Amino acid sequence: MKITGTTRIFTIIAHPCVHVVAPAVFNHLFEAMSMDMAYIAHDTPPEALPATIEAYRSWNNLGGFNVTIPHKESAAVLLDELLPPAADLGVVNTVVRSPGGVLTGYNTDGAGAVQAIGDVRGARCLVIGAGGAARAVIHALLQAGARCVAILNRTLEHARALLEHFPEDRAGLFHPDMLPEMDVVVQTTPVADHIPLDLDMRGLRKDVRILETVMRDTALGREARSRGCTLIPGHHMLYHQTGENFRLLTGADVPDAVVRQAFAAAGLPLS
Repeated sequence: MKITGTTRIFTIIAHPCVHVVAPAVFNHLFEAMSMDMAYIAHDTPPEALPATIEAYRSWNNLGGFNVTIPHKESAAVLLDELLPPAADLGVVNTVVRSPGGVLTGYNTDGAGAVQAIGDVRGARCLVIGAGGAARAVIHALLQAGARCVAILNRTLEHARALLEHFPEDRAGLFHPDMLPEMDVVVQTTPVADHIPLDLDMRGLRKDVRILETVMRDTALGREARSRGCTLIPGHHMLYHQTGENFRLLTGADVPDAVVRQAFAAAGLPLS
């Protein structure tokens, strides 16, 4: 990858950045598509986010950026415009910078999650976490026809606040007795070294589908595999977002075969 004075730059804002995989994927896509573009990770602590986004407005060769944990909600209020579903959610993961420095936010998280999971019509779903990713996922699950969503979060007040955004007859707080009824579990927290909130995995049916939104091996994933559950790694969700994110950021379409090659080159198998 050759970076020159004309190279168009894209970033992903995260904290920390050690586990982000988007740079490897996007830089492969840029090279495969012969585009003079480059994508880098920008480790930004929460207190530096406002200054970072303000600086991005005047970064003339910046085309846009992605946003991940822990900034998806806090970045939304710093932008100039939000388009649906980001406008409804107050959560962004993709931001496009216009030539004049106007920042427009989008959200592809929910759609990517549902596409990774598959048909959720009539499904009972458990969502672990109550942050920006959880809000986007719950919205998309209900839009796609899920029967109901239960929320499990470390801080009960945050879970209750999240519920205010959704119909009370289709979203509620999780209780351990509900676990055997669940068809889908989505883990949206960054917890990796232990099972979140000591969830008793023995209550899960073997036919449950479990999606992780984090991009690394986790205790929850290992336990799910050992119990014979269907585990959907986080990079599958990213794969289903990549085509749309690429189009939003660059204005160009990328063939699915090229996206698959990029994931394979990054060591992220999709089979």
